Amino acid sequence: MKVGDGDSRPGKQMPGLRWCFLSLTIIWVTGCAVPDPDLSLVGDTREGSLLGEVREITQEKSLPEAKQYLVERLTALDESGGDLERRAIRTTREPGLILPDSLAAMPLSQRRRTALAIIPGTRTGNKSGKDRTRDCLKGAAEESKAMGFSTYFIETEARGTIEQNAGLVSSQLQRAFDQSDAVILLMLSKGAHDVIWYLQNGGMDLSVSNRNKLVAVISLAGTVQGSVVADWLVSSPRLIPSAMRGWLQLSDQEEAVDMLESIAVTPWSEENGAKMAARYPRLTWISIAMVPDGPDGRITERLWSPLIRRRVEKCAPYYSPSDGLVETAASVVPEWIGLHQWIVAAYGSHSMPNGSYRDGSRIAPETTVPGKEKLKPETGAEVISAYLRALPRSLLH
Repeated sequence: MKVGDGDSRPGKQMPGLRWCFLSLTIIWVTGCAVPDPDLSLVGDTREGSLLGEVREITQEKSLPEAKQYLVERLTALDESGGDLERRAIRTTREPGLILPDSLAAMPLSQRRRTALAIIPGTRTGNKSGKDRTRDCLKGAAEESKAMGFSTYFIETEARGTIEQNAGLVSSQLQRAFDQSDAVILLMLSKGAHDVIWYLQNGGMDLSVSNRNKLVAVISLAGTVQGSVVADWLVSSPRLIPSAMRGWLQLSDQEEAVDMLESIAVTPWSEENGAKMAARYPRLTWISIAMVPDGPDGRITERLWSPLIRRRVEKCAPYYSPSDGLVETAASVVPEWIGLHQWIVAAYGSHSMPNGSYRDGSRIAPETTVPGKEKLKPETGAEVISAYLRALPRSLLH
């Protein structure tokens, strides 16, 4: 019998695969047919904010026009004046180059008193499979140690909520502050939520002298103002996200839903966020923001389901150019926080080491290959080495 032919014989039913395909087709076609409730937007959308502006341009004009404006504004907001980007390009291009005024050029005794604490984000892929993202960051930790820095890899629950990880982050970072003269925090993706919560809450318990030791926070494609994808997946009543939530729960992955809920909204609070600059007076925030590399304002890497990403773009109540998981404008600190911020705007996806700088040079040319997205420990080592050889000692003063 040909596909599509009817069969009226008693007891003969539609095959399971055909029924499954028909159900998925209905979900796909009607995925934007259900109206959204009145959802609060993630991130800073007050008048004049970068995130609010690029969302408005995306809605009223197009993604390419929003992307162009986004790059212009990121360039203007970068308080390093493009210097950090230029330095990182140099040290990436020349693996043996140590800029004379860089952190890596400090005497070994000073490097040993400078702590680099790495806070990982959520794990990718199957929860029982290999966690390549953490392996990449552990490679960065090993390289930092080899370069003489006091290095801490902060163990967190890969799919834990901010509240679940709060105690883990606080207890482990306490030792870094107590035993060092200067502290640098580095985080990737959802690690930004864990760090921001810590700085606004647990970090407030640090002594004044310890808070003065925090000199830099380096955010690699961080969920600094929340994730539009996470928000859509956990909040939208539409059929596709509802089905995905149901599948996660049925497959014993409820913790993934809880984690997504925790990063769906901005981690900044009005009260504590406004006090950050005063409580951490030496802090410079460094954002590596990934701008979509495609001419259409979208990423060219697969990263994860392109079809689902398109549904988010079409159906989410707000959207702007994104790295595939986080809107680029939401990966930098909102202006009202008042922190000094250096911004390196690079092109690519949320898998930051696979991207390129704006001059076309790759972020990790020695250990990544265009078209191959899996991260490796040596990739983390390559990236952290370039930045420790590029970051200026002026951060410590």
